[in-house]
Amino acid sequence: MLGHEVAFIYCRAPGNEIPCRKVYDCWWEFFDVASFMKKHYDEATINKITAPPPPKTATLLDLIEQAKKRVAEDN
Repeated sequence: MLGHEVAFIYCRAPGNEIPCRKVYDCWWEFFDVASFMKKHYDEATINKITAPPPPKTATLLDLIEQAKKRVAEDN
């Protein structure tokens, strides 16, 4: 997602509480990432990682609402 090489440890904690959703796509050629994930993460976390991302329109609408709330709080 970053467009350049990063260490696997970065993908496991990219500023979120769960690993990057692309961890399987990026690392499958280098080692058995699926087995690693099963060994180190519980099923609920793996389900969050592999869940499809929210639609971009929903994300944009959420960001707009957050911005509106911040503006209203500032006034």
